[in-house]
Amino acid sequence: MSFLKKRFPDADDVGIEDFQQIPGGFSRETYSCVAHLTRGGAQERLPLILRKDPPIEISILQTSRAVEHDLIESIRLNTGVPVSQSYGYELDPKPFGEAAMVIQRMHGNGNTSDLFNGGPDEDQVDDVVRHLCEVLVELHTTDIATIDPTGALSDPRGVGIKTTSWDDYIDSTCEYYISSYPSVAFDPSIMILIDLFQTLRRTKPRALPLALVHGDFNPANFLYENRKVTALIDWENSRVGDPREDLGWMTTMDLLSNTRIMDHPRDKGGFLAYYNELTGFNVTAEEINYFNMFGTANIAVPVNSAISRRLAGEHHQLLHVYLVQSSIPALQAFSQQMNYPGAAS
Repeated sequence: MSFLKKRFPDADDVGIEDFQQIPGGFSRETYSCVAHLTRGGAQERLPLILRKDPPIEISILQTSRAVEHDLIESIRLNTGVPVSQSYGYELDPKPFGEAAMVIQRMHGNGNTSDLFNGGPDEDQVDDVVRHLCEVLVELHTTDIATIDPTGALSDPRGVGIKTTSWDDYIDSTCEYYISSYPSVAFDPSIMILIDLFQTLRRTKPRALPLALVHGDFNPANFLYENRKVTALIDWENSRVGDPREDLGWMTTMDLLSNTRIMDHPRDKGGFLAYYNELTGFNVTAEEINYFNMFGTANIAVPVNSAISRRLAGEHHQLLHVYLVQSSIPALQAFSQQMNYPGAAS
């Protein structure tokens, strides 16, 4: 409440109702509520989202709410990419228990499975995905300095990533993956990861201009309404990177989510064909496969590190054990992508 009073000092009265936790996700604690404001005798309702850090000792992704706030507001004010308004952040843990931020709860359907497999909005899928592709292209083709003038997104995890050139970015990211291996090796099967990391370093594709990437571009992270995307959400893993990372991750999550985003818009030959038409990047299926692995490694390092800490008894959170169910099958997928003998496709 005190946060909102500071954010809206002209409000005569501030109230909160319908405060409840939003299920899903594993990196932040997320809650929804409605704020009631009285300003100049007029009543206002603000649908809000509270994004709060978990305790540091059990945190999976080390990201900053201040950086996320600045990013969202920069995108909102400087591009046509649809995002929530961020009302601010609090790094002092006293008000919320941990660092947190408060953002606008956008309108739109987040259950994107409604667009597929006979869902009630299946007639909208081509229009929605066409707009989604156009939104992604705008993000990838906007000058990095316009969105990130301070350079905070060049190495947001503080792990030594260099973005002075495309080669520096790929090489330093692969070095980060490789140097992280001792912290993720909780089981002999994890040896596949060190092979993956070295394979990524050894088999670099051609360079493309670096861009601001969403970092978790998947079927669960956009809202839609009336055949348009109303918001891209969940920006905490955003960073300067290769634009093909977003395409690779969407390809992975599209399969796991049983959606068909990459097949649309059909009149353009699918998502990748339309993306290439708009950008001229001529991204290939082989490049998508590389960045599928590259992007998965980006999340595999912190996730497997968190699992390793849990199995070592550093804490007793059940969530980290739950994450094993996604980590172990991913190793089989990596073995297939790297053409291991006997790995079924």
